Amino acid sequence: MLIALVFEEGRPMAHVLDSLLSETQELIAARDFRKLKEILSSEEPADIAELLYEFEPPARVFIFRLLPKDLAIEVFEMMEGHEREELLEHSTDEEVAVLIEEMSDDDRTALFDELPAKTVKKMLQVLSPAERKLANTLLNYPDDSAGRIMTPEYIDLKEDMTAEDAISTIRQNARSKETIYTCFVVDTRRHIRGVVELEDLIMAEGHTRVSSLMDDPMYVNTNADQEEVAQMLSRYDLHAVPVVDSEERLVGIITFDDILDILEEEATEDFERMAGIQPVEDTYLNSNLFTLARKRFMWLVICIVTVAFTSSVLKHYSYTIETVVALSYFIPLLIGTGGNAGTQASTLVIRGMTLGEIEWKDIWKVTYREILTGLMLGVALAVLALGRAYMMGTGTAVSITVALTVIAVVLLGNLAGTFLPLVARLLKIDPAIMSGPFITTIVDVFGLIVYFEIAKVILSL
Repeated sequence: MLIALVFEEGRPMAHVLDSLLSETQELIAARDFRKLKEILSSEEPADIAELLYEFEPPARVFIFRLLPKDLAIEVFEMMEGHEREELLEHSTDEEVAVLIEEMSDDDRTALFDELPAKTVKKMLQVLSPAERKLANTLLNYPDDSAGRIMTPEYIDLKEDMTAEDAISTIRQNARSKETIYTCFVVDTRRHIRGVVELEDLIMAEGHTRVSSLMDDPMYVNTNADQEEVAQMLSRYDLHAVPVVDSEERLVGIITFDDILDILEEEATEDFERMAGIQPVEDTYLNSNLFTLARKRFMWLVICIVTVAFTSSVLKHYSYTIETVVALSYFIPLLIGTGGNAGTQASTLVIRGMTLGEIEWKDIWKVTYREILTGLMLGVALAVLALGRAYMMGTGTAVSITVALTVIAVVLLGNLAGTFLPLVARLLKIDPAIMSGPFITTIVDVFGLIVYFEIAKVILSL
């Protein structure tokens, strides 16, 4: 868990965390809790969150209780999984109320999504009426929607404000807002009129009107998918995206740090689906063995069922195999090549779809490119397969059969990897499901049929 990702004062972050862990353990052993509190108070919230994961629940709760209130809230926001639930379970109602009340709205919504409904209901009761209303509003938006991850903590300005007035407004409200670098201009009915950057306000003359500094707004609806928001932030290099309701009234914003969390979750989920695993909500080490087995079991069953078709194909062509035994030598090579080609193609297509580069209307363009790519790869690999077959002394006819089949299975794999994710998106299914084991199995079955049919023609069987 202690990984050197960034550097602090010239030292690897892993070294900083190791040093903090060692010092914390020594002070706990010496029962010098005052000194420990002083040290922790000067540390970064992210480092303390990592530190807490290294301790068992009793020690973790004790260390957390040593933190000043504001620091404890920041650390709590950065933690994940059941460790955060443990801290809540070992806190009084008053302590829980402070933590939940002071959390940022998007982090609080994410926490409520992780907790059982009964626990969420209890926590909502300890919030102030205003915060409870806000939490309920966010929780009523669809899962994975912009409304679900937005925060209403933003700076809003008026068009007739001067740059000096705007900066004064920012200064008064900055501490309670998610970001001050991008501000949003609204009219009296909260319709979004524009977006203005802090840099432009600072550089402008004090009497300059906000209306002359603002740009046309780019925004998303509350029901927009969170991946759409990620694409907008990435494509236009934005710090924050405003979120509007059906009447184009500004109701919240989504910042780039929120999207980084979403991208990590989406990437993890896609990797799991591509490997034939149902998404695991908790971390690997925190998930129990039964859960891990259950998440992987279903796809393994599906693979067993689909591989049965491969067995049926082999049985159907048993006469061909018995007649020319050398054909069986190359079955692993062919099905492996086709499956790998299909996985590569699907990975590229899914990535393009995720980034918004590929849509259904591009299917023929993508197909054309994958056919050409398949031919180039297939011919190159066919030469290698031809040489291998000759080296094994299988004869010219078998060697040509293998070479032609390599070209065919690579083309087949590329086409499967292209069409299946696009069809999945059309059917409102996660495209990642259509990759990995699924594509490999399909290409295996049809690749073997192509192999034996080519053999029957060339070998006159």
